[in-house]
Amino acid sequence: MDNAKLLSALETAAEGSEYLDYAIQRVFGLMKPVPLYSRSVDAALMLVPNGWSILRLGQRHDCHGNFSGWFAELYRARDAVIELPSNSGGATAPLALCAAAMRVRDSLATAGPEGIRSAHETFPERHRA
Repeated sequence: MDNAKLLSALETAAEGSEYLDYAIQRVFGLMKPVPLYSRSVDAALMLVPNGWSILRLGQRHDCHGNFSGWFAELYRARDAVIELPSNSGGATAPLALCAAAMRVRDSLATAGPEGIRSAHETFPERHRA
Protein backbone atom coordinates (compact mmCIF):
# COMPACT_ATOMS: atom_id res chain seq x y z
CA MET A 1 0.00 0.00 0.00
CA ASP A 2 1.47 3.37 -0.96
CA ASN A 3 1.56 6.28 1.47
CA ALA A 4 -1.41 8.15 -0.02
CA LYS A 5 -3.61 5.05 0.16
CA LEU A 6 -2.51 4.34 3.72
CA LEU A 7 -3.25 7.91 4.78
CA SER A 8 -6.69 7.68 3.20
CA ALA A 9 -7.31 4.31 4.86
CA LEU A 10 -6.34 5.72 8.26
CA GLU A 11 -8.62 8.72 7.88
CA THR A 12 -11.63 6.73 6.66
CA ALA A 13 -11.39 3.55 8.77
CA ALA A 14 -14.19 3.03 11.27
CA GLU A 15 -11.73 1.43 13.69
CA GLY A 16 -8.12 0.29 13.89
CA SER A 17 -7.13 -3.13 12.59
CA GLU A 18 -4.27 -5.58 12.31
CA TYR A 19 -4.13 -4.84 8.58
CA LEU A 20 -3.57 -1.11 9.24
CA ASP A 21 -0.97 -1.89 11.91
CA TYR A 22 1.03 -3.99 9.44
CA ALA A 23 0.67 -1.33 6.71
CA ILE A 24 2.01 1.30 9.12
CA GLN A 25 4.84 -1.06 10.06
CA ARG A 26 5.84 -1.41 6.40
CA VAL A 27 5.96 2.38 5.93
CA PHE A 28 7.69 3.33 9.17
CA GLY A 29 9.77 0.15 9.45
CA LEU A 30 9.89 0.30 13.21
CA MET A 31 9.42 -2.58 15.66
CA LYS A 32 8.70 -6.27 15.82
CA PRO A 33 6.37 -7.56 17.06
CA VAL A 34 4.09 -5.04 15.41
CA PRO A 35 2.50 -2.71 17.99
CA LEU A 36 -1.21 -1.91 17.84
CA TYR A 37 -0.54 1.46 16.17
CA SER A 38 -4.09 1.98 14.90
CA ARG A 39 -5.74 0.66 18.07
CA SER A 40 -3.69 2.11 20.94
CA VAL A 41 -2.87 5.73 21.76
CA ASP A 42 0.38 4.60 23.41
CA ALA A 43 1.47 2.74 20.27
CA ALA A 44 0.37 5.60 17.97
CA LEU A 45 2.50 8.00 20.01
CA MET A 46 5.59 6.00 18.99
CA LEU A 47 5.00 7.30 15.44
CA VAL A 48 5.18 10.97 16.47
CA PRO A 49 8.57 12.16 15.20
CA ASN A 50 11.31 13.12 17.66
CA GLY A 51 11.19 16.85 18.31
CA TRP A 52 7.46 16.92 17.60
CA SER A 53 4.62 16.94 20.11
CA ILE A 54 0.84 16.93 20.17
CA LEU A 55 -0.60 20.42 19.90
CA ARG A 56 -4.22 19.29 19.94
CA LEU A 57 -6.01 15.98 20.26
CA GLY A 58 -9.73 15.99 20.66
CA GLN A 59 -13.09 14.85 19.45
CA ARG A 60 -14.97 16.49 16.60
CA HIS A 61 -18.63 17.22 17.10
CA ASP A 62 -21.58 18.13 14.92
CA CYS A 63 -22.76 21.10 17.06
CA HIS A 64 -25.82 19.07 18.07
CA GLY A 65 -24.29 17.19 20.99
CA ASN A 66 -22.93 14.28 18.96
CA PHE A 67 -19.29 13.32 18.53
CA SER A 68 -18.18 12.54 14.98
CA GLY A 69 -14.58 11.38 15.21
CA TRP A 70 -11.21 12.64 16.39
CA PHE A 71 -8.59 15.14 15.23
CA ALA A 72 -4.89 15.34 15.96
CA GLU A 73 -2.45 18.16 15.26
CA LEU A 74 1.29 17.85 15.79
CA TYR A 75 3.85 20.63 16.11
CA ARG A 76 7.56 21.17 16.37
CA ALA A 77 8.53 23.64 19.10
CA ARG A 78 11.53 25.03 17.21
CA ASP A 79 9.27 26.31 14.41
CA ALA A 80 7.40 29.57 14.86
CA VAL A 81 5.21 28.58 11.93
CA ILE A 82 4.68 24.98 10.89
CA GLU A 83 4.76 24.93 7.11
CA LEU A 84 4.20 21.18 6.87
CA PRO A 85 0.79 19.50 6.97
CA SER A 86 0.67 18.21 10.52
CA ASN A 87 -2.98 17.58 11.29
CA SER A 88 -5.45 14.89 10.46
CA GLY A 89 -8.67 13.25 11.51
CA GLY A 90 -9.88 9.74 12.18
CA ALA A 91 -12.69 7.74 13.76
CA THR A 92 -10.57 7.10 16.88
CA ALA A 93 -7.74 8.95 18.66
CA PRO A 94 -5.10 6.37 17.59
CA LEU A 95 -6.19 6.61 13.92
CA ALA A 96 -6.03 10.42 14.03
CA LEU A 97 -2.54 10.32 15.61
CA CYS A 98 -1.29 7.76 13.08
CA ALA A 99 -2.58 9.85 10.17
CA ALA A 100 -1.05 13.08 11.53
CA ALA A 101 2.32 11.33 12.04
CA MET A 102 2.06 9.97 8.49
CA ARG A 103 1.47 13.48 7.12
CA VAL A 104 4.51 14.86 8.96
CA ARG A 105 6.68 11.94 7.83
CA ASP A 106 5.68 12.39 4.18
CA SER A 107 6.19 16.15 4.35
CA LEU A 108 9.65 15.81 5.87
CA ALA A 109 10.68 13.24 3.28
CA THR A 110 9.57 15.44 0.37
CA ALA A 111 10.91 18.74 1.75
CA GLY A 112 14.25 18.37 -0.05
CA PRO A 113 17.70 17.97 1.52
CA GLU A 114 16.74 19.83 4.69
CA GLY A 115 13.63 17.67 5.08
CA ILE A 116 15.55 14.46 4.44
CA ARG A 117 18.13 15.39 7.06
CA SER A 118 15.32 16.22 9.47
CA ALA A 119 13.57 12.94 8.70
CA HIS A 120 16.71 10.96 9.61
CA GLU A 121 17.04 12.93 12.83
CA THR A 122 13.33 12.50 13.44
CA PHE A 123 13.21 8.72 13.07
CA PRO A 124 16.46 7.47 14.62
CA GLU A 125 17.65 3.89 14.45
CA ARG A 126 16.64 3.20 18.06
CA HIS A 127 13.05 2.83 16.88
CA ARG A 128 13.95 0.28 14.23
CA ALA A 129 13.87 -3.50 14.65
